[in-house]
Amino acid sequence: MLRYDRYEGQRDKTVIILHGLFGSAKNFSSVAAALTPYATVYAYDARNHGLSHHTATHNLNELSEDLAEFITEQQIKNPILIGHSLGGLTAMDYIRRRGDTVRALVVLDIAPRTYPLGHEKEIAAQKIMVSAMATRKDIDDVMQKVLPDRVVRQFLQMNIGRDETGQFVWQNNIAAIEDSKSRTVFPPYENPLFRGPVLSIRGLRSDYVTNEDIVRMRAAFPLLESHDLPDAAHWLHHTHRDEVTRLISAFVQRV
Repeated sequence: MLRYDRYEGQRDKTVIILHGLFGSAKNFSSVAAALTPYATVYAYDARNHGLSHHTATHNLNELSEDLAEFITEQQIKNPILIGHSLGGLTAMDYIRRRGDTVRALVVLDIAPRTYPLGHEKEIAAQKIMVSAMATRKDIDDVMQKVLPDRVVRQFLQMNIGRDETGQFVWQNNIAAIEDSKSRTVFPPYENPLFRGPVLSIRGLRSDYVTNEDIVRMRAAFPLLESHDLPDAAHWLHHTHRDEVTRLISAFVQRV
């Protein structure tokens, strides 16, 4: 079962927000709230993330099917899909199969291709036994030895909750995510992948979306609008929330 938040808003449009790897729906709470003058917004925790169900496997096909089931269960028609990183890949894979059911697409720092393995430091940080620690400062002090980047540490620490005994716990199913990351492969597709409106926002301090990717995306998405944030890295919705929110809001308002 996918845990989700619904933000009641203007009813002519519906937005679904898909967070990225190691994220959760709450990463986009302020973005979702800002979109309510233009749409009703859903944001859910992907499988093996946040408070959604844990499974032994974790791959793009399953994530795409989870999205399809969510749309059916909520009786959503022609959604605008917004996805960061793995969430963007999920949205694009859904569109690859069912593009005629989607109104528009927003992708945050991701392109429709397979990415090499990585995230070793982030995975190592989430293997730290937080249940043995008394405060979040204690957790951060230990994480810093594995993951020096303060911004990424803060982002990952949003996945720490407490169990029924009050001890700290990681909410992500890191074992399944680590075991399955080699299977997050974006399938081949024919151009155009999607003929509807598409907004791409990339951080120029990130290597996730290259200039060559933008060229390929223009072939895949004929109506592509591309925006660059010069001083943003991959977690741009966390570090540049106001600018990302402004760009997305303007796009959702006019599509």
